[in-house]
Amino acid sequence: MRDWKHRLKADPTGWLLEPENPPVRYRTLVDLLNRPPDDGEVRAAQAAIPTYPPLAELLAAQQPDGYWVRRDYYLPRTGRGTFWVLSVLGDLGLTAEDVHVRRACDFMFAQQRENGAFCRRRRIPGQGTVWQENTEPCTQARIVRFLIQFGYAKDPRVGKAIDWLLPIQREDGMWFCRGAEGRGCLRATLDVLRLAALDPQTAAQPGITQAAAAVCDLLMEPRMSRFHVGDAWGTWEGLKYPYFGFSIISALDALARLGYTLAEPKIATGADYLLSRQLPDGTWPLDESWPPSPINFGQVGEPNKWLTLDALRVVKLLYCQH
Repeated sequence: MRDWKHRLKADPTGWLLEPENPPVRYRTLVDLLNRPPDDGEVRAAQAAIPTYPPLAELLAAQQPDGYWVRRDYYLPRTGRGTFWVLSVLGDLGLTAEDVHVRRACDFMFAQQRENGAFCRRRRIPGQGTVWQENTEPCTQARIVRFLIQFGYAKDPRVGKAIDWLLPIQREDGMWFCRGAEGRGCLRATLDVLRLAALDPQTAAQPGITQAAAAVCDLLMEPRMSRFHVGDAWGTWEGLKYPYFGFSIISALDALARLGYTLAEPKIATGADYLLSRQLPDGTWPLDESWPPSPINFGQVGEPNKWLTLDALRVVKLLYCQH
């Protein structure tokens, strides 16, 4: 197994280990330094995660029933809605051992229908509060992903949610958010791959192999907004956090975990681009922030700990392969 750090311009690990940011410190210890869960520093960093000031403020804003702001979990899209909050909390290292996370997951499971789909309940004039008929695959996939991150991978309700998601895959290997016509949605397909990368049983499904090939074929291709439902979701070259759209970092991470290596030309091209964006001090900059982010993850144009951590994880995954 090769030393992956020889590919770096500099090693920013010490910067990532600073105690002022417990979530990044915790994941650096575990993911980059391979410290075991019972390591004293790992346990201390994990215990400090809920005290991280931006996160502590967010957790304190949770309603007693487990949601944030509104019972419609998708709203508001300004970053404080339950779906958007939980989409980032899993990446910060929290699990269902935290009472706020457990309460939020209980709330989300209450939004799941018998067929496994998570659906919004919306107030309709003259009808009261009714179930929305359908959910979108990107939303369903991301809900499943954060539930797995929080520790519910073996919960049968998560299995039902995956069973709802897999059969609606298109013949071209992609998922589509609005009907069956038009190009597949890159974001939705990547969201499914990101959950599959965390769940071996899902990763073993034939449809995931087809989906991964479809995303790999599109990797680093221009004008990727054509493969997304909506406008202005950027290009592969932009470094954004969190990963609400498609990104080179999240795509390479998912594909590497699903078995792709640098022997695949598109993976090698993506890895070369990612390494080219590293600054001389070893960090990666934030090109653009997502307006609906529930936490301020840093200033645009400045070195970013969250991006740097995830970029290093990708480099380690790819360059530690035999």
